[in-house]
Amino acid sequence: MKNPFVKQNNTALIALGITGAAAAGAIAYLYLTDSGNNTRNKISDSVSGEIDKLAKTFKNSFKDRRQASSVIKPTFQKKRLRQLQIM
Repeated sequence: MKNPFVKQNNTALIALGITGAAAAGAIAYLYLTDSGNNTRNKISDSVSGEIDKLAKTFKNSFKDRRQASSVIKPTFQKKRLRQLQIM
């Protein structure tokens, strides 16, 4: 049976409560005030711009990989054919 008089460590619970309250306050500010609306629009624009840049980067890197593999693959196939002919 647990001892009811032993002090429990609740620092994580307190930190979680403070973090939740701060997040709720920030969300309320962004949605309930006019300046928050302007801030939200600025954040949205910058995030969408960064997402577009990231998508373009991934697209280009995959395109470069395909081009590289189309050059490298025949070389490995030729080597493999030579190895099979030697055996």
